Amino acid sequence: MTSRRAVLLTAGLGAIAALLPVSGCTIRHSPKENPTMTDDQPTAEEALRSVGIIVPDAELTVSEGIVVSDLDEWSVRVSFSDSSEAIADWVSESFNGSEGLLVSSDGGTISQRFSPEEVHEGARYLNGSNPEDPSATYTVLISPEGTDVVIAAARTSR
Repeated sequence: MTSRRAVLLTAGLGAIAALLPVSGCTIRHSPKENPTMTDDQPTAEEALRSVGIIVPDAELTVSEGIVVSDLDEWSVRVSFSDSSEAIADWVSESFNGSEGLLVSSDGGTISQRFSPEEVHEGARYLNGSNPEDPSATYTVLISPEGTDVVIAAARTSR
């Protein structure tokens, strides 16, 4: 190989390498580049639909959730209360008859999106994701009394 070809090849490879992302960097897309993404947190209804959960017939409260990764597009908490019978019916309908798993000790780890202080013995929980969008995940925590529900819903970048 002549020295001129070697210089041109080296320059070309250097230009290509300069265009590649540096390891450890996060590439974020703006809402204009990805119209399904928003800068704002979703409403309670939008969050539940996004993770594939049936919206209950109850007054919903939405708040900011625990962010566990730089890849989180959003993380919210959706909360509601109702009678234990109404919540049991909603759980059965939403999760194909599953009642969820029983929390066996206070502070048990059920998800990174719940702090240990929130998890109490006798509560039930369910984890999952939207079958049509696995990057949209949830953890449902039902109080030991069966009257209060908190859903930690999140969507990560694809």
